[in-house]
Amino acid sequence: MADEKTSVDWLSLADIEMPPHPSKEDRLFTSTSEDWSNNACLNYSRDGWSLYAIGYKEAADLLVANIENGRRMQDTLVYPILFLYRQYLELALKELIRDARILQDIDEPFPKTHRIDELWKICQTLLQQVSSDEPIDCLTEIGRLIGEFSGVDPTSMAFRYPEDKEGNPSLAGIGNINLRNVREVVAKISVILDGAGAQIDAYLDFKAEMYREFHSESY
Repeated sequence: MADEKTSVDWLSLADIEMPPHPSKEDRLFTSTSEDWSNNACLNYSRDGWSLYAIGYKEAADLLVANIENGRRMQDTLVYPILFLYRQYLELALKELIRDARILQDIDEPFPKTHRIDELWKICQTLLQQVSSDEPIDCLTEIGRLIGEFSGVDPTSMAFRYPEDKEGNPSLAGIGNINLRNVREVVAKISVILDGAGAQIDAYLDFKAEMYREFHSESY
């Protein structure tokens, strides 16, 4: 009986279609005309900062929407989702700092830090210089919220690794995070950041046009 049972088990296993394994023909980064709709286009923009920032935020939004639509897994997706939102904030702030400094002819080194609370302090000062009528209360609340995020994840590591370099748990004391709420709050922040970016872009275009006119008249 034992031999018969064993043979039946092996027959069942033989009918299972095994997933494909990597082969020497496989390549990671390719593009095909037959599957063109899944080809992503890179390096088509002169400045990739906005594309990177938008991409991280859109990816996080899609993952939260996936959870909302009944495809759960929020207990595992929470880590990439919050990393993606944090990365969006970091890139968006760095882009604003760079562009606001260019607009005001400020020659200072590009901030290399990953601390979004420190980046916001620089950014807030620049935004108030560019647009003195920017609502102070709104900027203050953004600073508070970014400070809250930075308090949980100071250096962009807490949602990437379960432990820090000393072996301490990354998210000790945190039991639950509502991901829909995170998305909604980040969306409110992005309205201000995107609006400030659009305003600075418009000023930069105007500055470039004035520069061209000045030099054309000089010749």
